[in-house]
Amino acid sequence: MQQFVEQHKEVLKATMPGVKGHEVKLQQLDDWWGKVSLIGKINSLRLGSDILTSMDVTKQRFNLLQHTLIDNLLQEQTRKVLLYDKACCQMAMDVLTRNLFERTADIGFLATDQQICQFMAQADTQETEQAVLLRHLQHYVANYSVYDDVVLLAADGRILLRLNQQHSATHSNDPLLQLSLAQGSSYTETCRYSDLQPDKALSLIYSQPVYDAQQQVLGVLCLCFNIADELHTIFSKLLIANQHSMMALVTADGSVAFSSDQTKLPVLSKAETVQRLKLHRHEQKNYLISVASSRGYQQYYGPGWQVQMWTPLDTLTQTSTLPATNNTLAETGLFPALSAIKHESMQVNDELSLIVLNGEIAAARKHAIEFIPVLNAIRGIGQDIYQVFSSSIDELAATIMHSQLLELTTLAELAADIMDRNLYERANDCRWWAQNASFRQALAQPDITDAQRQALAQQLAYINGLYTVYQTIYLYDARLQLVASSTGDAGGVMEAGSAAEACLKLLQPQQYAVSDFVPSQLYQQQPTYIYNAALFHPSHSEQVIGGIGLVFDSTPQFSAMLSDILPKDERGGIKAGYSACFTDASGRVISAVNAKWQVGTMLPLPAAFYQQALQQALTRQCELDGQRYLVAIAPTKGYREYKTSDGYQNQLFACLLLRI
Repeated sequence: MQQFVEQHKEVLKATMPGVKGHEVKLQQLDDWWGKVSLIGKINSLRLGSDILTSMDVTKQRFNLLQHTLIDNLLQEQTRKVLLYDKACCQMAMDVLTRNLFERTADIGFLATDQQICQFMAQADTQETEQAVLLRHLQHYVANYSVYDDVVLLAADGRILLRLNQQHSATHSNDPLLQLSLAQGSSYTETCRYSDLQPDKALSLIYSQPVYDAQQQVLGVLCLCFNIADELHTIFSKLLIANQHSMMALVTADGSVAFSSDQTKLPVLSKAETVQRLKLHRHEQKNYLISVASSRGYQQYYGPGWQVQMWTPLDTLTQTSTLPATNNTLAETGLFPALSAIKHESMQVNDELSLIVLNGEIAAARKHAIEFIPVLNAIRGIGQDIYQVFSSSIDELAATIMHSQLLELTTLAELAADIMDRNLYERANDCRWWAQNASFRQALAQPDITDAQRQALAQQLAYINGLYTVYQTIYLYDARLQLVASSTGDAGGVMEAGSAAEACLKLLQPQQYAVSDFVPSQLYQQQPTYIYNAALFHPSHSEQVIGGIGLVFDSTPQFSAMLSDILPKDERGGIKAGYSACFTDASGRVISAVNAKWQVGTMLPLPAAFYQQALQQALTRQCELDGQRYLVAIAPTKGYREYKTSDGYQNQLFACLLLRI
């Protein structure tokens, strides 16, 4: 940062009228001091040179301090923007990486779907069979609404079936078909133009071969991810407080895959990859470009993309409209460098006052009355210089504090959004897996053999291997008896707090039931959420024959969500003073990165904070356990249909804390 600012000092300074104004004021006072001092030298022969020499030394100290001040003003003004921009880039990249990780699991699971396999194994299919599978895929996308198409390709490129009926092509020449076949039983990630979606300049497609029971290739399954819709949602949230900036997803070859401003950065234009902070001129305008690459999630790093934020240089000094806090610069302790400059300028001014006082005494003794106006003028100049130092530092501190509040609020909202997005996938998973034909056929039987239980356990273990966010996945029958699990357990009755009883009362496949966040024997007596969906009889669609339960691995998953969004230091650790937690509506901790707030304990915040935060994310300063904090609280608002239109209610909050 310091090297960047030093390299572009004059360009940056020209766009910061506040910093330039303070520099001009200090230079004018310095020039005036020089003139007054010269007059003093001419008219002070009776006083000797000691007083003026001391004043010159003090003037030199002020000059050095002046340069330090301007450099710090420049750095801090730039830093407050760039650190926030960098954080926004990283947030966008992390959210997208998490989302795409789920897609890699989806394609692995769906490529083994029994109905898809059976359909693709047939040499010829009738319209009725096509209609049945089409409804099956429609149910899938109704749950996983992040996809805008599902395509089944034969090994020769014929399109056997697709969800989006608007496309009339019957054959594909896309190389992803051969790449997928060569990849074997693993997914292929393709991001470019594809004839599977001819109306799009760029598609993101996850593909994987489909095999029959003898491991013969039947074709390739393609899931088309609606990346434009997803990135629009992510970028628009992050740009609410930065409407003058642009965000772009840039591929490894420097092409723009998606842009928040298509007029200035159109898709497929060249933006070039950036490894570090950069000053770039584009269309007669200077931009500061911040960048972030994937940090990976569950060992998945994505296609090698990066997110860039382009902030116009002339907006660097714009401040947010968030309300100021009551803290003064000295009280917060957030700005040690600026506080040190302010303290030193006060000391220099005090020393100057003593020098002037000694000069007045000496002038009185030697009857050098003509020197008194010079001393008074220099005293006034010293006071004016200190005032410029003090006001400029306080103004900048207030600006940075606004930025700090904005950052905390944004981080809290991001944490709440990540939680909603993650749990949205859990609600989808349980409902879709409840459609599994093998599961439904097995539980529809009056008796299940040990061999069938073992086969079910193997299927569950395969799914759990793809979706590693679960501690275990299990099936239970209409009598609440455990039938099979991904960990091999079977037998026994489902515990009361698992929401299994509520699941058996569900009326539709689109419904699901979630346990309260309470300790469970299925999770080593630790609190977690268990997602349940009902299995309906294959022939009698209104009869519930059992359920599937997904034990969310809440401890590491929630902790990772919080850790990921917190600002990092140069070594990659969480910055000093920052902490975060998830709470329920009463303030009970669900997860925290600070050991002092254990899961199940109450975060000691006023209840009114949570009520106010329901309307809009808020930032307050308060005292917790004898320590002062800035606290930002954001409510979970749901994601897509999850918690917004599916009937599930569970109000949670993300809390970001900064010790001050």
